[in-house]
Amino acid sequence: MSVVPMRLLTVAGPLEQFDAVAASCVLDQEFHPENALSLMERVGHLRPFAYSNPYAAPLRRAEELLDALGLSPAYEPFDEPLDLEAISGYFDTLEQTLDTLTSRKSRQAELLEEDRSIALELEHLRGLSTQLEQLWHLDFIRFRYGYLPRETYDSFQSALNEHEELFFIPTNVEARRVYGIYFTAREGHEKVDALFTSLHFVRIHLDPAVHGTPEEAIDELTALAAKASDKLRTLEEERDAFAARECAHLRSVCSALRYHSELYDLRRYAAHSRESFYLMGWVPVDGLDAVMKALSAFPECSCVVDRADEQTASVKPPTKLRNCFLGRIFRPFLEMYGLPAYHELDPSVFLALTYCLFFGIMFGDLGQGLGLALIGLILAKWKGMWLGNIIALCGLSGALFGCVYGSVFGFEDLLPGFKILEESSLLPGSSNVLVLLLCSVGLGVCMLLLVMGLNIYNGIRQRDMEKIFFGPNGVAGILFYVGLIVAALSTLVFGVNLFVPAYVLPVLILPLVCILLREPLSLLCSGDPAWKENKLGEVLSIGLFELFETLLSYLTNTLSFLRIGAYAITHVGLMMVVHMLAGSDLNPVVIVLGNLFVMGFEGLLVGIQVLRLEFYELFGRFYEDGGIPFRPKKIQYTARSGEE
Repeated sequence: MSVVPMRLLTVAGPLEQFDAVAASCVLDQEFHPENALSLMERVGHLRPFAYSNPYAAPLRRAEELLDALGLSPAYEPFDEPLDLEAISGYFDTLEQTLDTLTSRKSRQAELLEEDRSIALELEHLRGLSTQLEQLWHLDFIRFRYGYLPRETYDSFQSALNEHEELFFIPTNVEARRVYGIYFTAREGHEKVDALFTSLHFVRIHLDPAVHGTPEEAIDELTALAAKASDKLRTLEEERDAFAARECAHLRSVCSALRYHSELYDLRRYAAHSRESFYLMGWVPVDGLDAVMKALSAFPECSCVVDRADEQTASVKPPTKLRNCFLGRIFRPFLEMYGLPAYHELDPSVFLALTYCLFFGIMFGDLGQGLGLALIGLILAKWKGMWLGNIIALCGLSGALFGCVYGSVFGFEDLLPGFKILEESSLLPGSSNVLVLLLCSVGLGVCMLLLVMGLNIYNGIRQRDMEKIFFGPNGVAGILFYVGLIVAALSTLVFGVNLFVPAYVLPVLILPLVCILLREPLSLLCSGDPAWKENKLGEVLSIGLFELFETLLSYLTNTLSFLRIGAYAITHVGLMMVVHMLAGSDLNPVVIVLGNLFVMGFEGLLVGIQVLRLEFYELFGRFYEDGGIPFRPKKIQYTARSGEE
């Protein structure tokens, strides 16, 4: 539940040792590089490295060859020296072999498709016993083969049969088409062709190479297609065997290219003078010893280690979180809002605990909670979904509060507990609904005070006087918020009126004045002479609107927690509807389906509403996010270019 402390390393050494130092101390180490030229802009005679990565193009080519062979990138051991010319020749050989195999496969695929296509065309001529080659050499007669719509044939069948200039033979009658051949005299075939065109006749051009009867030709073509399919399968096996032979070597070359490409890429962060290089980056305190040990192998290099506090003005440290079990589970939710800044509290565990607490209160049912937990475990273990672990924890929280409410799958009489719809023993004459709503508001007040305290803690870490004392979530805000609640409760519950000048002026008015003038007051307390530059008119004109928004947010944020009790009441109401639909005999099908519906529907709504409470009502008061993720230069050999 903390942000790992960072140290800024500045490494300098002889220019010719840059690659060796970068390979030993930066690559695959806990080292987050920064742009040295921008951080050392005041140092004269520094310039960037000339950057034109010679390994980028061969690496892309290697990845394309892996794709062509159906292989995925993976690490394979490699030798350090790289001969780019030899690698290019190796790639040329692979591409030539692949092109040959691909062209042979394409040819066999074309032959296979051609044989199957011709056989399919002849399928509708199976009833014809004539030798096809006889039809190619008719001197005085022309024939056409094709199909026309069934409706057209039915309508004009008698006309076609009676036409003196043609002879139509249907070979296959289907529901929507009629296949057939028509014969006509050579001299007048244009007229007959035009007639069939008007009848939407679609001609099928037969290949003159086929011979024999249609059935014999189909058998021959089927055999040829089978041979082509076997050859195609053989070529596939040959290609797979080729890929298996080259897999290890190609992956080794790809790994070497990726290593050297990543190493060369570090030049983007470094700067150099005529004789020396300079490299800067962030290292976590727990990884500092490993980097310094690696650097000790280069006695000519020097290293300066600075604390993050000493560099906040010039560079923003990255954020690396050290989370416990709960923090790791809820980290995806935190990243939706944003990582904490380096000098900010990590709210992962706070988010996890409050999320489960709110969800359990709103979804309190022992049976449904355990069912939800089981579904979450299934999603997490068998589907690998990060959301599954959150669902499981929320389900367990719902089951725990189900014991508090005494509710099991909507049955309120199986266990003792706090029955929401019964009369309250705490407030005689009122139902537990009112108690639950009042407790929700009370919980909201406690949560808001807690996050204001966290905001003050962040302010202390960041040395921000506005956050600590004068902000709406600082000491002034807490004093006003608590003072207003105490005065209201004292007046309404105990009949003691605290809204008198002796109370109002120091407890309510003074904090509001501090909030209104928080900017100049913060600068004054920090010893910054810029507080004199603030004009009273500008401060008041802007501050009054912000003050109104602040007062409104105290009210809306507090009342927003009513939704916790409201959803708990809604859960009871939904289960009452399910039991009413099940009837007096409690139809088991209705009970099961109703519980499943409530688990899915209400679980989704409650999950969204709790996330809204976290992000809007709580996080907005103490959490600024804006952290830079800690990204050390570790090589991902299974990734592709541009995916790291």
